[in-house]
Amino acid sequence: MPNTAVTFAVLGPAEVRGPGGSATALPPSVRALLARLALSCGRVVPVDGLTDALWGDEGDDLPADAANALQIRVSKLRRALAAAGLGADVLVTQAPGYRLAVPPDAVDAHVFERLLARAREETSAGNVTAALGCLDEALRLWRGPALADVGQTTWATTESARLEELRLGAVEDRFELLLESGGHNEAVADIERLVARHPLRERLHRLLMLALYRGGRQAEALAAYQALRRGLADELGIDPSPELQALAEAILRQQVPSPPREVRSDRLPRRLTSVIGRQEDVTVALERLAEARVVTLTGPGGMGKTTLALEIARRVNETPDETLADRVLLVRLAALEPGTDVADAFAAELGVPPQGTASADTAADAVEEHLRDGRTLLVVDNCEHLVDDVAALVERLAVACPRLRVLATSREALAIPGEVQVAVGPLSVTQNDGPAVRLFAERARAVRPSFTLDEETAPVVASICRRLDGMPLAIELAAARVKALSPADIEARLADRFSLLTAGPRTGEARHRTLRATLDWSHDLLSEAERRLLRRLAVFRGGWTPAAAEQVCAFGGVSGGEVLDLLFRLVDRSLVVPEPATGRFRLLVTVRDYAWARLEEAGEIAECRDRHLAYCVRLAEEHGMRVRDLAVFTRLYDEHDNFRAAVDHALESGDVENGFRLACALVMFWNYGVRYEGTRALTALLETGGGSAAARARALQGIGLLHVYYPTPRSVAATEESLAVFEEIGDVRNAAISRLVMAWAGQYGGDPGHYRALIERSRRELGDSDDGWWLGMTEYLEALLALRVGDFEDAVVRWRRALDLARAVGDRIIGSAILAHLGIALRESGRREEALAVLRESVDEVRGRNSLHGLTFALVHTAHTRLDVGEGDDVTALLAEADDVARRARNPRCQAWAAWGRARMARVRGDAGSAVRECRDALALLKEGEFPWARARLWSFLAGCAEEAGLPDEAAHARKTAAALTG
Repeated sequence: MPNTAVTFAVLGPAEVRGPGGSATALPPSVRALLARLALSCGRVVPVDGLTDALWGDEGDDLPADAANALQIRVSKLRRALAAAGLGADVLVTQAPGYRLAVPPDAVDAHVFERLLARAREETSAGNVTAALGCLDEALRLWRGPALADVGQTTWATTESARLEELRLGAVEDRFELLLESGGHNEAVADIERLVARHPLRERLHRLLMLALYRGGRQAEALAAYQALRRGLADELGIDPSPELQALAEAILRQQVPSPPREVRSDRLPRRLTSVIGRQEDVTVALERLAEARVVTLTGPGGMGKTTLALEIARRVNETPDETLADRVLLVRLAALEPGTDVADAFAAELGVPPQGTASADTAADAVEEHLRDGRTLLVVDNCEHLVDDVAALVERLAVACPRLRVLATSREALAIPGEVQVAVGPLSVTQNDGPAVRLFAERARAVRPSFTLDEETAPVVASICRRLDGMPLAIELAAARVKALSPADIEARLADRFSLLTAGPRTGEARHRTLRATLDWSHDLLSEAERRLLRRLAVFRGGWTPAAAEQVCAFGGVSGGEVLDLLFRLVDRSLVVPEPATGRFRLLVTVRDYAWARLEEAGEIAECRDRHLAYCVRLAEEHGMRVRDLAVFTRLYDEHDNFRAAVDHALESGDVENGFRLACALVMFWNYGVRYEGTRALTALLETGGGSAAARARALQGIGLLHVYYPTPRSVAATEESLAVFEEIGDVRNAAISRLVMAWAGQYGGDPGHYRALIERSRRELGDSDDGWWLGMTEYLEALLALRVGDFEDAVVRWRRALDLARAVGDRIIGSAILAHLGIALRESGRREEALAVLRESVDEVRGRNSLHGLTFALVHTAHTRLDVGEGDDVTALLAEADDVARRARNPRCQAWAAWGRARMARVRGDAGSAVRECRDALALLKEGEFPWARARLWSFLAGCAEEAGLPDEAAHARKTAAALTG
């Protein structure tokens, strides 16, 4: 029965399945095209790659006009997709080729590979039944040979061979699991058929030999080996692999171990639950153990270090001949009190009998003697509370026992020579079916078997896991609450996570029964100075730099000179997360909440928040006006969460003056970034009624500046009020800036002559202050006014002049905005190809700089210009990105242009009704916030669409409105 979630199938003849799951017949000419796109779904396949897939890479069968021939097949495929009930946006034209815009789970080959990966993970976790289920589901996707009807080009044969190899490997994996679970008799016939088909494949012969031998057919098992040996000699002139030769010898001597392999260490606990999402960590740790004698798994409490260490130990224990130890021994230290004699504890855990008098040296000698011979992996679990003594003993053992390897778990490293650290991090929470979500679901089913992940619960569970930092212990404790609460209820209660997450296993260690107990364990191991710093770091949001920690946290028992060393010690203890690429540090949310509670208990919240506010004010005032420097913009962007928290504290504590200082210093940063955040802060401060006249005037000016691209009556009035105050108090500089803001807001209406007079006066008063930046801004505003009145040639000249001035002062952010406006002026003056090149440059300039407004503006006008020059193939994607960025930035102007672009495309498709609806949305978003000529053009466009849609009254109204705007 076909997988109804799959839309595109290539594991067999190429198929498209409609919403109901039924297959739609495909023309032979498009099957290879569909297969090539489906196997690269979500990614752009270049035209060359598609022509190679269709006609080969030798060129013999390539049509004379390959590009045209490809377009014809693309058109046929689009019609076939439409016939299957799929949307027009599934097959997207996007330079330099085409893209099938579907998720991997819509293609059977990708589903197949995902299930194989899941099966390997379940196998590693010891879940044979689950692994077999994944493999069976994966193999059911196959309907015949892969890419059975797409031709014999080099790409097709190579990809088909790859998929067939994966299929055969999956079949072999399935037989491996059957044999391990005692299903050798049922597997023999199927393995024999595959051996006949692949007579030189050694893994199949090994499986056949094992199945026959375990079924009591020793002679036939040896005969199978001899058949392979003769075949390899005759065909290739080689012998079977040493592994297979050893197996034949073991069969001959009847020394083949029977499954399942017995654990050779009675101290290694059996797994009671599955291990999810740690396959890569297991692999990395095993690689490190192959290179180093001592490996320590480090990480915060609750990350699953013990679980991971035991899984690694089981892997070594189950495959002694393939790994690095003949035996695995376990020493568990969690139950010991600090100060306990470590050597005695090792001896007791290892069952080493006491020798002579009871002394530390005697116990250490006995342990050393016990471990001296043979290849041993010693797992030492939970070292952090005894770390100094454990480090000394492990170093001694590593020196004395040359074949010993040690795998330790600790919240801080042992810090001994030769030690390699492996950080155990959170489970991935990037998607709704990732490891963290799967862990939650499995543990939830343990308490409520009917629990399922679906479209409603999966996003909520993913959000829970994200808010819990992907911490396995916290996720398991949250999942246990599913017995009484829905996922939505659990998420709503995470604000008080320490009261919620208290349902650990009754037989588990006390420190793992509640989330608070886990963090208490780590906290209790800290020195008093470390505890002070940890709780004070909770005042930061989104991280901090070492300098910030020194300025905010150095008081009451912690000096500025101590902070850096204490910070590094908290990193070593896995309580602070370093970010080496940025030089910043942060706390996991759970650790931060715990530290905040400790800060509250210590009565230090008010002082910490005051110091944090003062630090943010100093930082903003030092860097705020230099935000045009990309390094400064990035620096302030990194502190955005801290600035928000500092403003909130100023409001809550009544320190309005410092609140105004901070917010006003950040106006230019917010103008380049998230304008609504600045508007929120400035408005809230003004509503307090506090602050000096000058501070309030600067806040009013800031509100006006943050609204210049979509002014409101309130923002215009705020600017005018700020100007009146500055003139009254004699602040010439800020009065000049307010006049510029008034002229800026006049880009959509009003008397251009009046605004030019304002600009000219401000130019004289500001002169070349701020390295000439304001001089560049006056040119910027003159260019805006030229664009507004439709003098596009003059606008081009002025935009170029403004661009030179912006680049002279190093303002790359405003420079990208100038490029976008220059592109509009060039487009409107008829130089469309030149406009398109400039707009593309603008997009390239602004990408990756966290300037959402600049990015959406450049994207949406690139899309419209592409429509103007007839390059509409990938405009849908451009408009979608522009609209998404505009929504995140709360930019109604660019949302309107995106809707207008969709209306243009709908009209070309002949869908006048959709075009009318999009135009209405665009006009509602724009209101008066656009150049008059652009609004007139949109109204005229609506008139044409309404006429075509049979709406004559709306068409007449639109034409009348357009005429009024142009009159």
